Amino acid sequence: MRKEDFNKRKENLLLFVNKISNKTELNDSDKTSLNKLTEVLGKYNFENRLEIKGLISRVIIDSLELDYSIGEKFIEFDNSIR
Repeated sequence: MRKEDFNKRKENLLLFVNKISNKTELNDSDKTSLNKLTEVLGKYNFENRLEIKGLISRVIIDSLELDYSIGEKFIEFDNSIR
């Protein structure tokens, strides 16, 4: 995975979160979950991607109650890291 590809995918996820936050009526649990995902995603960078890979998936599976269609995009990002 090239640095440009990684950064673009990460940026697209952040745009996705912003889009959902602005267009959808969210309950407090969803808002909290999206904030947590954004926080965890912020820990990812190209240099540490292999060491941190899997963190966002574990957070989603273990501790967040989030609509599957949202969590799926983050897990897909996490799984694509190489």
